[in-house]
Amino acid sequence: MRTLPLLFSLVAGASAGTVLAPVNKQKLDIPSSLHKRDGTLNLDGFNNISGGGYYAKFEVGTPPQKLSFLLDTGSSDTWVNSDDTDLCNDPKLQAQIGSCYATFNPDDSSTYKLIDRDGFDIKYLDNRRIEGDYFEDTVTIDGKKITKQQLGLAVTSVRPTGIMGLGFSANVAAEKPYPAIVDTMVSQGLIERAAFSLWLNDLSADDGNILFGGIDKSKFVGKLATLPLVASASSLDGNVTSFAVNIKGMEVTIPDGQTKLNLQGLGSGAVAILDSGSTISLIPDSQVKDIYDRFDILSLGSSAVPLVDCAYAKDKGEGISFEFEFKDKTISVPMDEMVIDAFADQQSAFEDPRLDQYFGDWDSVCMFGLSAASNYGVSPKGFFLLGDTFLRSAYVVYDLANEQLGIAEANPGSSKSDIVELNADDKDFPDVRGVASKSGDDDDSAAGHLVPALMATFMMALGAVVTVL
Repeated sequence: MRTLPLLFSLVAGASAGTVLAPVNKQKLDIPSSLHKRDGTLNLDGFNNISGGGYYAKFEVGTPPQKLSFLLDTGSSDTWVNSDDTDLCNDPKLQAQIGSCYATFNPDDSSTYKLIDRDGFDIKYLDNRRIEGDYFEDTVTIDGKKITKQQLGLAVTSVRPTGIMGLGFSANVAAEKPYPAIVDTMVSQGLIERAAFSLWLNDLSADDGNILFGGIDKSKFVGKLATLPLVASASSLDGNVTSFAVNIKGMEVTIPDGQTKLNLQGLGSGAVAILDSGSTISLIPDSQVKDIYDRFDILSLGSSAVPLVDCAYAKDKGEGISFEFEFKDKTISVPMDEMVIDAFADQQSAFEDPRLDQYFGDWDSVCMFGLSAASNYGVSPKGFFLLGDTFLRSAYVVYDLANEQLGIAEANPGSSKSDIVELNADDKDFPDVRGVASKSGDDDDSAAGHLVPALMATFMMALGAVVTVL
């Protein structure tokens, strides 16, 4: 079993009533297939290609066992792999899925308590699933203990690490609903308000943070805009169960006096889900076509991976930005945040003379951070899933208590902290301002090298294209 590099050390120093945890961008050896959980997208394979997800290391049990978790605003259950998880003991599964990382041993925790044997079951639309038990134990974040938190213990798993579900308690997979981890933090007095703020930093950085119960004025520019959450189309009772908001429009700004690329066809009911569990962003097909045509973005053969000239991360993309318009706030994402150096060690694969018609005049081949929603089985005309390629440029406050988001442009590279606690009695966000302007940008694009299994899958698709040329 490989050892996952330390993602962060628990840091004291958050103000009273808040809990602060650093997070790191990390790639894992996970399956190249893309799969969806019932009602939500889970783009694990694409996440790895595009530079991984955002992970934090929390502690579970007594004495504490350090475990890594993908931070996922698109799900609600928090679960761990165990020493007995099939993936962690089967070399054949590991060859398909990837090596298992740190696992939880219930026998080593004096506070472990079994709640529901065989009750933990997350089903995927491609019939893959994670199965196991529900248990309760102590979770430690930022030195603060969350006692008797219900968690899933995977016996059958398709992921090398567990997930921390940051969504609504009503959306847990258990037959009998239970308080998800953010609600438990409130009930046990660690934070006043069921809310957290996410700052991922920019693409060139490996670390950001998640702040439970507060906002950090040093991490965003200007004022927060408030976006009410809306019920998804699949909600039968009209209740809010995801971080979905209305989005007014999207356009692309192009420099040198050229007109903006206006993306039409959204309609008045367009909805965006802000999901930290997806490292790419999905947008409606009509918008994707306009963008791909304008910037010569390719998707070859059976691969859904969009390819772009790496020069767009440098001078060729200077001044180009993607504008996502919400009520009272527009988030601008620079082109270099959408260009991911995922193939740095595999550029020779694109040098086949038969591929010159595609890549002959490119500097090198990178991956693009926007894809069509229909590639992943999502058909609604006005649907956006805004993952990390969007979220790195935004500072987002997820307010579960009041069913709303706070959003502002992120301040990347900030090394300061100016925390304001979110009070339980307030229905609005504090009337405060962030910094006046951004701290500065790093021009280097981030690398996200492919793991062997993923590269093999991608090369098969690329080879098929070469064969027919």
